[in-house]
Amino acid sequence: MKIKQRHKLNKESVVGTECICPSCGLSFIKEHYQQAFCKSKGGTVCKDKYWNTVTPTKRNNKTRISPASAAYMDMKKNISRNNYFKEMEDSMGYEWNDWSANDYHNK
Repeated sequence: MKIKQRHKLNKESVVGTECICPSCGLSFIKEHYQQAFCKSKGGTVCKDKYWNTVTPTKRNNKTRISPASAAYMDMKKNISRNNYFKEMEDSMGYEWNDWSANDYHNK
């Protein structure tokens, strides 16, 4: 059965019905009315794989990184960087903002 047909059949099935995941082919019991994919691979792996396959613009995208995902990764990187500097400040006993570039060059 084609994956679009499997997805449509899963969406139309009632809660409690045994369905087959259109992405990975594993069977699962539908737990809520809008579920169409299994949860066996964790997160949204099967759902993402399905939509990246059936959506032509995503299927032709070689990077597979959405603008929202890129922005999220940048945010996580900046948070991690800020935590690093905060830990450095705590271990050294002063804040990075305690001195300026002029103070450094005048010494």
